[in-house]
Amino acid sequence: MLKYRIADISEAANGIWIFAMEPLGGKLVHRPGQFAMMHLLDEKGESLDKRPYSIASAPDSPQLEFCIKMVGGRFTSGLALLKKGAVVGIEGPMGVIPHEGGKWAFVCGGTGIAPVMSLVRDIAQKNRKGSFLVFYSARDRKSLLYHDELLRLAKRNPCLRVVFTLTREEPAGWAGRCGRIGDALLHEFVAAPEDYDWFICGPMAMATALRECVIGLGADQKRVYLEGWG
Repeated sequence: MLKYRIADISEAANGIWIFAMEPLGGKLVHRPGQFAMMHLLDEKGESLDKRPYSIASAPDSPQLEFCIKMVGGRFTSGLALLKKGAVVGIEGPMGVIPHEGGKWAFVCGGTGIAPVMSLVRDIAQKNRKGSFLVFYSARDRKSLLYHDELLRLAKRNPCLRVVFTLTREEPAGWAGRCGRIGDALLHEFVAAPEDYDWFICGPMAMATALRECVIGLGADQKRVYLEGWG
């Protein structure tokens, strides 16, 4: 278990906090899309509790970044008490998402954008070639995380395209889509789903429904990766 100091805490949306952490000594070496176990520590540096969280930062970043919904459970209640400068334990990395090139479609909702941010940040930084599509759903405009950064990353790499959709709001001047991600939206942008690898991340009910959706559109089920919770 490595020790990390909290360098910054910001509220990205209502109840969703972004934690930036800097290593104290050894640095976690991870691949895009992986997750790590975060530990709350006692005064002796021993683990009190732990939870898995996707890493939002790219591997080349000097800091680790986590995007966490503060649900008021035992772990997040303890995490909410920590201030800048506090130390946590980081164990990992865990999980593998191969994305070196080719064609990828990332489908996510809410804080499911966290591992996708690690992936697309790496794609943009390394100017990876291929076709990379991000479908990102949130309930309203204020709940969309990393909106401006995603647009900047898409401008940096012409192989990357981002499609936003809102499920419970149709704001004036909104340039994205409205409604849930489904067959029609996916097929509009992915003419040949069988040619793509798929990574789906969000609440489990949403993630499993979307997995069946993309398989129904023709995606190879062996090339569909799912990460869900709840």
